[in-house]
Amino acid sequence: MPEPWYNAGRWVLASCRRDYDRNVTSQRPAPYKLGIVGAGQIARMTHQAAVKLGITPRLLAEEHDDAAALAAPHAVFSHPDALSAFADTCEIITFEHERIDLGLLERLEDDGMVLRPGIKTIRVAFDKMHQRRVLLNRGLPVPPFTEVRGPDDILDFASVYGWPMVIKSVRAGAPGERGAWIVESESEALKVLSEQGNRQLMVEGFQAIVKELVVLVVRRPSGSARCYPITEVIHADGVCKEIRAPASIGHRVATEARELALRLADDFDAVGVLAVELFLTTDGLVINELAARPHNAGHITIEGTPTSQFENHVRAILDLPLGPTWATAPAIVTMNVIGGFDRIDPTDHLAEALTVEGVQVHLYGKQPWPGRKLGHVTAMGDDLEQARDLARRAEAALNGRRAW
Repeated sequence: MPEPWYNAGRWVLASCRRDYDRNVTSQRPAPYKLGIVGAGQIARMTHQAAVKLGITPRLLAEEHDDAAALAAPHAVFSHPDALSAFADTCEIITFEHERIDLGLLERLEDDGMVLRPGIKTIRVAFDKMHQRRVLLNRGLPVPPFTEVRGPDDILDFASVYGWPMVIKSVRAGAPGERGAWIVESESEALKVLSEQGNRQLMVEGFQAIVKELVVLVVRRPSGSARCYPITEVIHADGVCKEIRAPASIGHRVATEARELALRLADDFDAVGVLAVELFLTTDGLVINELAARPHNAGHITIEGTPTSQFENHVRAILDLPLGPTWATAPAIVTMNVIGGFDRIDPTDHLAEALTVEGVQVHLYGKQPWPGRKLGHVTAMGDDLEQARDLARRAEAALNGRRAW
């Protein structure tokens, strides 16, 4: 039996092999080893997409009951320092999350390890302050921002940009750990600062948002890339609740968003999925954040496109031909299944959810903690209202509410 998993830095190692032929010739594919750092639901769905192609990735996880670790064979428990040893067993490594030491990744790449995406992309995606500075220097639209070293930085920023403002963690925290706070006053800001003083923080000007959009780009090392349909994401209590495609935006805004995302993927030599989170404001598009991995907004692509973001991520990092990314229905809606304080387990209500015909249910095998993403449901229809109604009924059923 494994030791107790009280240390968030402990890791699970699961290994297998995969077949691969870089030139897609008639020769028998050679053995090839792909590693995924992380084992949450993103890694779980990436793992499933790889298995579909006859590839079983190795996984490096934090907890024995991580969603992907539960679904991966041959789990072995070891110390966080095993990342270097894990890399020695792989030929290519990709990432599910951003909670990794950048210095270690730089050393791995310098030693010849193939990281996809590479350190140029990783540094921009993992470090929000670096990301903001790089984007600003390239003349791209970002909110006003500054690094927070103490209370004076917040007060000086407020004297120029006023309240409210957004305080953010520069680096991703542990699973379930909050990373952003909208503060309305000096007292609220100082409270966050006192509670989060052990984390590197930054502050941004609050944006009057019309819509929150996500553009997913998938790109091969050769530079060939494809965009998925632009999605609109709906948040509730700081958690992504609903994803809609296509986003209800005009042709001009959609074109601008796609061109911006493709430019960013090229500028940073992205390999695999690059998610570009955008705010549509009354003044136009503003870049919120970049994620160099499959993204929550891309769950909609599993049924909503011919090739999911997860499969195309695997294809891209292995430099295989990309699959088509167009929408397979006029309207697609995904709703996340979020754990509540009643700790209802959605698996107890799976049968009720499956009575909602036309909805695809995905559960992650997680314990039902409040605020935790336990799964998602996706529905397609002739219009967004029809798809949303089906998805909401299935989500309600999984949470023990009436589905009709």
